[in-house]
Amino acid sequence: MRRRRFLLASGTTLAGGALAGCTGSGPKNGGNGDDSNKKQTDGSGPSNKTTSGGDDGGDGKATVGGFQLVAANVPNKVTMGQEFMLSLTLKNVGDKKKAFTSPVQVNGNTPGSQQMGQLKTDKIAPGETTKWSTKLTYPYVATVKYHIEKLKKTFTIDIVGEKLSLGQTFRSPTEVVVTIQDITLTDHYRYETGSGGSEMVEASDGKQWAFVTVKAENKFRMKQTLPKGEQIHLVVGGKEISPTDITKEDGQYKVNRFGDRTVASGESLSGWLAYELAADKTVDDLTVEWKGSDGNGSWWVRWNGN
Repeated sequence: MRRRRFLLASGTTLAGGALAGCTGSGPKNGGNGDDSNKKQTDGSGPSNKTTSGGDDGGDGKATVGGFQLVAANVPNKVTMGQEFMLSLTLKNVGDKKKAFTSPVQVNGNTPGSQQMGQLKTDKIAPGETTKWSTKLTYPYVATVKYHIEKLKKTFTIDIVGEKLSLGQTFRSPTEVVVTIQDITLTDHYRYETGSGGSEMVEASDGKQWAFVTVKAENKFRMKQTLPKGEQIHLVVGGKEISPTDITKEDGQYKVNRFGDRTVASGESLSGWLAYELAADKTVDDLTVEWKGSDGNGSWWVRWNGN
């Protein structure tokens, strides 16, 4: 069974440490999700920390079971797979020394993403406060809600896809590793003919081709599908461009469209994809995007040369 890198496992106690994952099914064939090596590369990191009581409009001072939520430090946005911190400051406003415990519900926006855990602090003396925190990750693009039942507080975090530079590597939740190695712009290409010769093809007026070099490898312990070329788009001025068919075939990135499209563990595929675009565009104008999904969620990753 493949390890699912969800935030909470059923019955997990949130005692201020990292949380374990849970188990689920292996990777499924296909993948065409809508919208991360797990290293933040654009410098954004967890952003826009909140220090209020959450999404329910409360002031964070309501008394619940002899405790007050004094402050919360939660990011608004995090890159998928990146570690972030959930931090709460609690005060014992009762007259007895005791610990605070509460169920925690984690809700993603895809089926099967609901999880349950338990928050528990050490005993807090009357009138004293304690800071509780834990390190978390979430493996898919989603809007995730963390609901602390006893406090009646919900914190929402937007989990977004990863942004990389050309040459950097992305490991998907299904353990497929993809690298966009480079982008080459040209107004002509040469291909081999069936008779053993070669022919030159010139681009149409005002057009050029972008040759994008892709490498994909299956790092999972069982065979599975690598991304098809049509799942990898070139984004120009906000518009997605699909790979175009050209006469040249030698060295093309091609996964069989019919029959068995799976590869064994450790096997890889490298090659180029060609895209037709306006002749006035440079590599700095271009972004390569892969969108994928499995039975648990979806992801996206973008590479550019800036």
